Amino acid sequence: MLKRWRSYVEKRKLTNKKIIIIAGSIALGALLLFQILYPSDRTLPFASAEGLDYSSWSKSDVVNSLDDNYSSTPIAISFNDSKFDSPLAGDIGVSTDSSSLTSKDLYPWYLRLVPTSILWTSAVIGIDDKPIYQHDQTILDKYIKDKIGSSCDVEPKNASLEVKDGAIALIPAVDGAKCDINVVKQKLATVEPTIRDGADIKLAADITKPDIGDAIALAFSKSITDSIGDSISISVGGESKTIPGSEVVKWLTFGVDKDKLTYNLDLEKAKTYMNDNFASKVAVSAGTTTISTYDFVELSRAVGSSGRALDISGTLASIKSYIDGDISKPSVSVATVAPKVIYKRSYSSSNTGMLALIQNYADAHAGTYAANITELGGGFRHASYNGNRSFVAASTFKLYVAYSALLRVESGEWHWTDQIQGGRDLAKCFDDMLVVSDNDCAHAMLTKIGFTNITNEARAIGCSNTSFLGDNIVTTADDLNVLLVSLYSGQILSKQSNRDLLINTMKQNIYRQGIPKGTGLTVADKVGFLWALLHDAAIVYSPTGNYVLTIMTDGASWANIAELSAQLENLRNQ
Repeated sequence: MLKRWRSYVEKRKLTNKKIIIIAGSIALGALLLFQILYPSDRTLPFASAEGLDYSSWSKSDVVNSLDDNYSSTPIAISFNDSKFDSPLAGDIGVSTDSSSLTSKDLYPWYLRLVPTSILWTSAVIGIDDKPIYQHDQTILDKYIKDKIGSSCDVEPKNASLEVKDGAIALIPAVDGAKCDINVVKQKLATVEPTIRDGADIKLAADITKPDIGDAIALAFSKSITDSIGDSISISVGGESKTIPGSEVVKWLTFGVDKDKLTYNLDLEKAKTYMNDNFASKVAVSAGTTTISTYDFVELSRAVGSSGRALDISGTLASIKSYIDGDISKPSVSVATVAPKVIYKRSYSSSNTGMLALIQNYADAHAGTYAANITELGGGFRHASYNGNRSFVAASTFKLYVAYSALLRVESGEWHWTDQIQGGRDLAKCFDDMLVVSDNDCAHAMLTKIGFTNITNEARAIGCSNTSFLGDNIVTTADDLNVLLVSLYSGQILSKQSNRDLLINTMKQNIYRQGIPKGTGLTVADKVGFLWALLHDAAIVYSPTGNYVLTIMTDGASWANIAELSAQLENLRNQ
């Protein structure tokens, strides 16, 4: 029984060995087959270069990755072991061609026949060689120009001071250096960085010291803080007040003048404290000077008393003189405040009175003004202020377009059914241009008339300062006045029906914030608004006589135009 059992065990062992041998042979054969068939364009398992894992990468991907990493490698540049800059290799024109690292057979045929070689060949045949380095001189020259300049000399920086967290703090001095720019260029043009270690460019330079060192700045700081102390006593209208030293320190600013540290007291930093603590103690309200005028003549003047107000600049100058040791005690300074001036104006209902009203109104309000008022009957009073001042016409140019269009209707050259713009005929475009200030119609008609023709036709009726020939269309208050006076009086256009058509269409203008609103009367007008320009050219129908009023402004408002119009209408009715 025992013998049979031993025989069975021995047979079993023999069978297991055969199984192991067969399985091992199959595995070894499979491994050899895998090694033989392993792609020749891929790196081996566990392959690396420059410390980077490139296991089983395609060779082209390895090359691209290496080239990118070389280009992104930092280059540490230092002068006398003091760091200057750390550009990337690509920033100074360094690039690589890593194709040579993978051009050799990374898995030779004879090793493919060696069992398990796929696991250890990468350790025997690596790709950790150097690439081919390339240097782009154009990129390097730009870097040197932008970062270093024509000379690699580094100017020293003087020590300075600043107020930080309520105290004077040192801004340390920085040594400068002088070096040979050609040496710098040569070293940067030949650098060959590695991905693992980058590259260190160490340059020698002669140290240059700043004029103001840390010790000088600290001594200057101490002298100021010692002078300020815990507080400064200041005279305010015969009384003594104290300003905490910590408050004065907040106002300090520092600079350098001819290699010497300087300081000053900043008005903006001191303003709030000064106003809160001293303004009311020295303030005296100014009186009022009342000036009565009649037209351009001053009739009387009642002079008010001057006032006083805190002079912060003068007060800070006094405190600085104290800190500098020039005076024993600072004082709050005051400035004289002139009395407020008010005018009581009256005007005659004459040409002179109307001109004085316009001029005084323009002087008292923001913006630039030009105006012309011409009565069309009665006393035929007239006044022009800045009448020949040239303005960009804005949409008032459409009055000249309308006039020239009517000339062509009267001559038979144009007809009201002529197509002008976007399916609109002349009748529709004429109406839209004046009522809603349509630009497309106006420009289409202007182009059809011609810029030179319309300029000449305006000047032929006396609008001598109007031009459509420059970058902008320009006109004046006087020229607009001439056009409207001539229209009303029948001096232009041969047919009354055409004159009536133009005037009646102007009466339908939808923009009424200016002269119509100010006078409250029937008005035939055309406005213009562009940028800060506001213009209004009008025929005003007044119970006391009709008149033409043109107002051109830059930087004013429609409310200003309305108010001036109202004042002129009231003056006419005195």
